[in-house]
Amino acid sequence: MNIIKNIRSSHSMLVASALFVVLALGACTEEDEINVGPPTIERVRSTDPTTADSAFTSATLGSTLAILGNNLLGTQQVYLNDYPLGVNTAYVTNNSVIVTVGDSVPTVATNPDVPNTLRLVNKAGEAIMEFQTLPPAPQVTQVKNQYVKAGDDLTLFGRYFYFVDTVYFPGEDAFVTTGITTNSAGSSLTVKVPDNVDFSEGQFVRVVTRSGGSATGRNTQIYAERGMVADFDTNGALVWPWEWGWGLSGDMIQPSQPGISSLEGSFAGMNQAFPASYGWNNDKVINLVNWGGVQIFPEGEGYEPSTPATNFDIRFEVAINTTESIEGLEMQIWYPDANGNELSYNIPMSEVIRTTDGSWYTLSANMTRLTNGSTRLNTYGDFLQGDGFAKQLRLVVINTTSNDIQAVLGVDNIRVVRAVN
Repeated sequence: MNIIKNIRSSHSMLVASALFVVLALGACTEEDEINVGPPTIERVRSTDPTTADSAFTSATLGSTLAILGNNLLGTQQVYLNDYPLGVNTAYVTNNSVIVTVGDSVPTVATNPDVPNTLRLVNKAGEAIMEFQTLPPAPQVTQVKNQYVKAGDDLTLFGRYFYFVDTVYFPGEDAFVTTGITTNSAGSSLTVKVPDNVDFSEGQFVRVVTRSGGSATGRNTQIYAERGMVADFDTNGALVWPWEWGWGLSGDMIQPSQPGISSLEGSFAGMNQAFPASYGWNNDKVINLVNWGGVQIFPEGEGYEPSTPATNFDIRFEVAINTTESIEGLEMQIWYPDANGNELSYNIPMSEVIRTTDGSWYTLSANMTRLTNGSTRLNTYGDFLQGDGFAKQLRLVVINTTSNDIQAVLGVDNIRVVRAVN
C-alpha cells in the first residue's frame, strides 16, 4: 500500500511539474507575442457581426469599437483625442482590442482643437490613426416659434447640432440640406422652412447629423394648421377686435406694438408695468369666451371627446420687448370645468423665452397640467364641456416679484394641439 501511495504521489508530482512547464511555456509564448513588434492598426469597426467587413473613421460617444490589427496583445492603453479609454485584457487578442467610447472623451462639442486621433500603446510602441470622435446624435429640446410657414426661418434649440446634414420637415421629400446655420456651442440651429411642407405626413421636425438623427416628440412639432381657438384675425364664435370675451381692450389687438411685429395679421398686445406681487388689472388678461354658449374649441377628426386629455397641449406664441428682467413673470392658463372647479397652470416665461427683443416664442402646456388640487381633465370631452354652458379659456400675465416689471408683451395663435396620436 505504501508503494502504491508513493507511485500515486510521484505521478501527481509529475503532472504538477508538466503543468508548470506548460504554463511557463505559455507565459514565454505570450511574452514573445507581446514583444514581437510595435502594434499596427488595420481598421476599426463596430462589434456588430453584420459590420465585419466595414471600416470606421469616426464614432460617437457611447459607441463600442473593435480595433483590428497586429501585435495588439499586451495593449496597455487606447487613447481617443489623447483621452484614455481603459483596456480590459479580457477583450484583447493579438489581432483585436474592444473598447468603449465613454462620455468623457473630448469631441469638437467641447474642444474644437481636439487632434481627432486614435492611439494604441503596448510595450513595443504605439500605433496612431486619424479617427474622429463625434458628439451624440442631436437633441431638439425646443422649437423657438412653432407657428411657421413655407419661407419662414425656423429656429431650434437643443444639443449636439454639429456636422448637420439634413433637417426634415413634414411631407414627402420636404427636407433642407443647405443654408443651415448653427452656433459654435451646437445649441441652436436655424433653417428656412421648405415650400413643400405637407402636414398630412405629420408635424415633426427632425435633425440629422453625422452622429445620427434626433428623436421626435411634443417638443419637435410645428403648427399643422389645426386646432386654432384665437388667432385675433379670423371671425367665428369669437369676433375681433371686440366680441371675443373680456380682458384687454380691443384697441390693443393690432398688427404691431412697440418693439413687436406680428407673425401674421393682428395679435393681442399689452404695454404696461405689470403689477408686483400678483397684482391685478384687466389689461393683462385675455379671457376667451362666447357668452351665448357657442363652442369655441376645436372638434371633429383628431379631437374626439373620448381621447385622453393628456394627448392634447394648449399652445400659443408670446413676444416680449423689455430691458428689464422677466424672471418672476408667469403666464397662467385658466379654465373652469363643468363641476365648478377652476383649473390652472402657470408657465414661468423666462424658462421658455430666451430673448426679450420682441422675438416670438411658443409656450406650451399639456392639458392635464391644468389642475385644482388633485382635480384635472380626464378626456377631451371634459374640456369641450367648459363650465357646463360657456366655454372659457383665460391667459393672465402674473408678476410674482415685489417690483413692477415694465414690458410690452404680445400673445397670438392660442390653440389646442393634438400632440400625441
